[in-house]
Amino acid sequence: MSRRVGAALGVTAVVLATLFPALSAGAEDAPVGTPLSVNVTDGSTPSPTPAPTPGSSASPTTVVPVAGRSGGSPSTGGSGVGPAVGVGGGAGAPAGSGSATDEVNVAGMLYVGGVNASATPMLDPGEGTVSLWFTVRNASESAIDATATFWMDGAVFGNRLDTVENVPVAGLQPGESRVVSVDLHHGGQWTLLSAHATLTPPASVGGTALTPVTRDALVILFPWLLALIAVLLVLAVVLVRVIRSVLAPVPASAAAA
Repeated sequence: MSRRVGAALGVTAVVLATLFPALSAGAEDAPVGTPLSVNVTDGSTPSPTPAPTPGSSASPTTVVPVAGRSGGSPSTGGSGVGPAVGVGGGAGAPAGSGSATDEVNVAGMLYVGGVNASATPMLDPGEGTVSLWFTVRNASESAIDATATFWMDGAVFGNRLDTVENVPVAGLQPGESRVVSVDLHHGGQWTLLSAHATLTPPASVGGTALTPVTRDALVILFPWLLALIAVLLVLAVVLVRVIRSVLAPVPASAAAA
């Protein structure tokens, strides 16, 4: 019996020595890995892009700096992610990103692209940064001042996770396209996140009434803590089965022989 107990303990030690270093390395590397990016549009039927006026040229695409923030708090995690609100998306929102094919027409004056997202998990299980950005294009003949609001909910329970309000889109010139972007936090271990962005234009431009438009996206944030717990549970089941097989009683006939 002592030999079988010693053999069981030896098998357990070998399995733990093999698997636990890999689990520890995976948990430490998760926050600094390649961000997961999911680009989802809301399925709105795009409107045709108006032809440019002869002799006119669009201004270079610019990035809107974020002016204010409400809801949530800046992240203090040590994964290398910058301030809670960044310029240009923080986790990699390229200037001029977005496609004209998913634009929504606002009375023929503004064209709002779909929401793009980049998610980065962090060591703090309650954190997790999601960068959101969209492109807005001025198709009118007047400069336009607008504002944008971004927010993020848990896709399953609808719980609010973070909000950024009153992002200025000031002085958008005729023909100009501009990327509006922010960083949202507290993605935690919710995995599926519902992200939203609303552009609020002026009440009217050139006598044409304008209304706010909202774009939506589904974002996937890797739940590293939940994945680690699942791996540990599987490991525990395997170890229990190995120990039981090693310590199984010897049949009486075999012992007599």
